[in-house]
Amino acid sequence: MSDAMQRYKRYKNPQVRALVWSLVSPSLINESGEYSDLMRPAWCADVYHILSPFFAQLDNDPSELQQWLEHFKSWRLGIRFEAYWEFIFQQLKKQHQLQDYTAHLQIQAHKNTLQSTLGELDFVYKASSTDNDNQKLTHLEIAVKFYLLKPDEFGFERLIGPNGSDWLERKVAHLFKKQLTLSQHIETRQALEQHFKIPEDKQQLDPQGIIKGMIFLPVTGEGSLNHHERELLNPDCVNATWGTINNWYLADPTETGYWVIIDKLSWLEPQIYPSIHNAFYSAKEMAYKLKAHFHNSLRSILIARLDYDEQQQLWLEQQRVMVVDKYWPTFKRTLDTMVKHAKSRPTDKQKTRTNKE
Repeated sequence: MSDAMQRYKRYKNPQVRALVWSLVSPSLINESGEYSDLMRPAWCADVYHILSPFFAQLDNDPSELQQWLEHFKSWRLGIRFEAYWEFIFQQLKKQHQLQDYTAHLQIQAHKNTLQSTLGELDFVYKASSTDNDNQKLTHLEIAVKFYLLKPDEFGFERLIGPNGSDWLERKVAHLFKKQLTLSQHIETRQALEQHFKIPEDKQQLDPQGIIKGMIFLPVTGEGSLNHHERELLNPDCVNATWGTINNWYLADPTETGYWVIIDKLSWLEPQIYPSIHNAFYSAKEMAYKLKAHFHNSLRSILIARLDYDEQQQLWLEQQRVMVVDKYWPTFKRTLDTMVKHAKSRPTDKQKTRTNKE
């Protein structure tokens, strides 16, 4: 059993497991890579140590967390991930580990009588003060992403989201080169002065980013990460496979495991069950379930194989497989997204005009 699963099996409530996973799961992006503004894993480990007694209490009575999640009714996994993180910040403030924080702070620009939104900061927090860091603020941008390696797709973007319209490198660049730089704007400094009462010229801002998630390699074994991708990605997150309705079964060729379908909002939850569940399926039964699903939908579906641990007396997740439509990513859908993305880029004339202005 992995060290991570040893930690997660302590929590019988799946939403508490997802909360803990959101905090302590490894970064999708390699710490030693080109992005120096990654949130330090040691900070997450320290927070987990501080909040462990609270997590244990919450696991016995998860009503506080469940009521909190009721405020975030959305099928978007990113919104659920942000909800878990804001819940963590709330607890840190209650335990006086933070002086203050703000979440989802919109930054407005004013020109003459017009107002526009420059963007939104996920989180800005101020740790418990000392004489040395009384003016220090941390600007934190977060994301959770799942990407499938499609070898030689378009020749440039090979790590694609399950819906076929999201690419890893575009997301990484957007978070670190656009979202994190928003805190450099004068309008941001003014907004933070209003909230934290620190003069804008005294603010010491530390921008940090977190991207968590999972990388799925082809279940057929065809294709592997190239040198650039291996440098960019944390190898601890390259731990799942994907296949089509026609070949996913290669993940369980002996057909000895039990399988479960993981609902979208449960993708963050390590799958652990105390006993046989009515949603457990053999490989043959799962094949029928998947066939029925793709008869009516093109939506990718995430499944997990479980094995029984005699020592722990628990059914534990052993592997995940993302099953996609046999034509994934559909050419029309992906091409439309590419065209839209290309149109959003400024032309050379627009760049020249912007520079002159």
